[in-house]
Amino acid sequence: MIILERLQYPLRQRLLDLRKSQHRPASHDVVRWALQVAEALQHIHSHGVKQVDIGTYNVMLDWDENVKLSDFAGSSIDDSEPTVAPSAHSTHPRLSVTQPSVYSELFAFGSLLYEMETTFEAYHDKNDGELEELFESDQYPETGNLILGEVIRKCWMAQYADASELIADIRSLQTHLKYDVSTA
Repeated sequence: MIILERLQYPLRQRLLDLRKSQHRPASHDVVRWALQVAEALQHIHSHGVKQVDIGTYNVMLDWDENVKLSDFAGSSIDDSEPTVAPSAHSTHPRLSVTQPSVYSELFAFGSLLYEMETTFEAYHDKNDGELEELFESDQYPETGNLILGEVIRKCWMAQYADASELIADIRSLQTHLKYDVSTA
């Protein structure tokens, strides 16, 4: 089933607006958005689709502040070669861009989560060549102080077999956040 709906604007625009005002998204929004995109990835993967160009520019905010994965033009369907290339900020050099996999999708998702929480792309101040060198040697920005830090690290280090494992970790974080807020 295809559902067409009018959405507000890309999540990237919200993040840029927050950065400009020297703010970050609220923790509960970050975790909720992360879960919504992870569930979307799980759904499309279960139907043989790899989005390929995963980033905050392809996640849209609706009028209720929920996020929706968008722009499937050029995606891989049933292991076909995609007709788009992902951003260098979302690509590990050891993972094929012409044969996307769950691992390449989840690596990109880790980069999306990093930007979602910090409002900056991973290594935003590096060029594509520098990014490739850093990612090739498995050097990533520090995530220890981020709510989704462990999830991001596991995405970058290919420690999830699929999106369902990722979803379980995000739901666990969501539960802990609710507990921390209610006991504060």
